[in-house]
Formats: sequence, structure tokens, C-alpha cells
Amino acid sequence: MASAVGELKRILGEFNSAYGVSMSAIVSRSGIPIAWVMPQGMPIENFAALAATLLGASEVIYTGMSKPSPSRVVVESEDGVLVVSGLGPKAFVAAMFQSSDSEIDSAMEKVGRAAMDVLKGQG
Repeated sequence: MASAVGELKRILGEFNSAYGVSMSAIVSRSGIPIAWVMPQGMPIENFAALAATLLGASEVIYTGMSKPSPSRVVVESEDGVLVVSGLGPKAFVAAMFQSSDSEIDSAMEKVGRAAMDVLKGQG
């Protein structure tokens, strides 16, 4: 798993650089950080728990409405855009973009595919 974590961190680092993302993480559905690229001093545990709570709560709401669960959650503020997107039943990717941009969908799709390739290889 150590090599998978290193590969995920590499993918996240390239993703952050290419799309102006200030922080990103691959997190288990229970909120355990798997791999991340964050600013120095930023507590990954808080970011991971917040993202897991957002995604989990949205899934509960939609289940109560008898609708399919959302594939992602987007929270916009003056300081940026947080996107939390599922990576199957065990993990998700969370990223803080500096601004709302037409490339967010494409960027999240690309990083999600790359992360899934690594995670699938770990069985």
C-alpha cells in the first residue's frame, strides 16, 4: 500500500499544480485520509472528516427522498470551491479550487480516474 499512497500523492500534486487546487485528498468513506497534498500546518484529519460528513449527509438526504445518491457535493464560498466526489463505495476525492471554473468537472473526472486506477490495483 505504501507505493500506492506515493502514487496517489504524486497524482494529487500534479492535479493541484495543473488546476490551481490549494488542497486535495483521497479519503476513505469513513473519513480516514489515505493520501493528500495540503498546505503546511493544515490538519488533514479535519479536512477529511468535513468532506466525509458532507458526502455522507448528501447520500442520506437523497436516500430519504428515494433518489439515487449524488456523485459529488460542491460547496462554493468567496474563498473557493470545495468539491467532494465519490470514487466507488470505499473512497472519495476532495479538492479545494481557488475559484469556480468551467474546468472543475473535467479536472475532477481526470483525477478520479487516475486515483481509481491506483486503488483498483490494491484490490
